[in-house]
Amino acid sequence: MRSKRWVAGIPSGLALLLLGGALGCRKPITEVPQGELLAQAVRAAAEKRCAPRGEGTLQDVVGTPASPYFIHHPEQPTDDTPTVIFLPGGAGTRTIARDFIWKNWLSRGRRLDQVRVVIPYVSDGSRMTREEAGRTLRIFEEVLACYGGSRKRVHLAGTSNGGRHAYDLMVTAPGRFASLLGAPGIFADGADDKQLTMALRDRPVYNGVGADDADWKPQVQATHERLERLGLRSVYVEFPGQGHIVNEQFDPSGFFDFWLDGPPPAEKK
Repeated sequence: MRSKRWVAGIPSGLALLLLGGALGCRKPITEVPQGELLAQAVRAAAEKRCAPRGEGTLQDVVGTPASPYFIHHPEQPTDDTPTVIFLPGGAGTRTIARDFIWKNWLSRGRRLDQVRVVIPYVSDGSRMTREEAGRTLRIFEEVLACYGGSRKRVHLAGTSNGGRHAYDLMVTAPGRFASLLGAPGIFADGADDKQLTMALRDRPVYNGVGADDADWKPQVQATHERLERLGLRSVYVEFPGQGHIVNEQFDPSGFFDFWLDGPPPAEKK
């Protein structure tokens, strides 16, 4: 699919600087009340600082308060449309988001047109830090304020370093996202059982990993087993013939089934 670059409004860096000044310098975004982020996003939308919705294309959104990010809209969005925010691996750059995450992890999903997909990124030559990954919370509110969709059906996902960021954000900003998907992803060493139980109660986790990913597979298996031991809803999936970076033969349709239908029923033991 072609990409469409959209530029309008004030530069995103200036917008974030102004927002940061209003909120207090260096305040972690996970400490900003969700209602405050919502109010900022609604105000920006009322000021027409949203990118026009494109049809059948991966849009590159810049110049809005929460940008930059890529977005792909469903053909017939409704008030119940799910939104998926997928954090890219590696350095999390624009090139990685477009040429790898969109192309191999998402674009061939059988039910792609039933979901709004968002891929945050940083500029080429930069690196997505933990602080930068927190911008996901602003994107969450901006996308809903600008395009609608169900607040109860916003899902968080990521791969590799993006998976680490997604799993971390699920714990540090609990209650925001309906589910968590790693392909692969793992929790930080400091996340204790109580934190995981509180953050993931009634929120399923999809622990995916390439069958040939020797470095990450043991950690993903251990994460799944830990969640099951805590009585949390977790599914473990290996991708046949895939390593750490999935290729053109990978079918991501299982991701979309998880986001739209939830995990399959747990097997009786």
